[in-house]
Amino acid sequence: MKMKLEHYILGLLTINPSTGYDIKKHLDTEGRFTRRRAPLSQIYNTLKRMRENNLVTFVEEKRDGKPDLKIYSLTAKGKQFLMDYLSSPLEKSFRYNESSILFRIRYAFLMDLEMVIKQIQEELDFRKKQINKFRYRDRTVDSTNLSADELAYVQAINDELHSYGASAMDLYVARLQDILTFFENRKEEAKAITA
Repeated sequence: MKMKLEHYILGLLTINPSTGYDIKKHLDTEGRFTRRRAPLSQIYNTLKRMRENNLVTFVEEKRDGKPDLKIYSLTAKGKQFLMDYLSSPLEKSFRYNESSILFRIRYAFLMDLEMVIKQIQEELDFRKKQINKFRYRDRTVDSTNLSADELAYVQAINDELHSYGASAMDLYVARLQDILTFFENRKEEAKAITA
């Protein structure tokens, strides 16, 4: 199941009721790591559709001399919609920064710990396979248009870009491994408490 703006909004509303403007502010700041920004008009149109589908509700707060505020909250149906997404199989994306795993981790407090661990492990396994497949491939640049010096320069640039991409992927995998360890430790702590 593909992550939609609806899922993102529902996730935010599990933490606090919010206005459309609050949601926009979050997307523009902390939310940039888990979803692309969205214009305010898209957020309000999405909230309207979500209300029509009974995923959210709102209360109006009257303000003197200013437009009334609509403060949105999650409904039971909205929470179930979010939970269905969080527990759905993780879609594999070629680019790690397009994966929904960070969003799912953000709302891990709503999920079964085993499910969280399983999803993180799946993402790690997928990225390690990508590394094995693409890291050491032949990246020699061939050209019939470039001189030997130009070709050497192009090759050096490509090698630098590959090095950058490889280090970014390695950092992503290392941080995911740290996060996996965090949740595995939580699982062990929970076992110890119930034992």
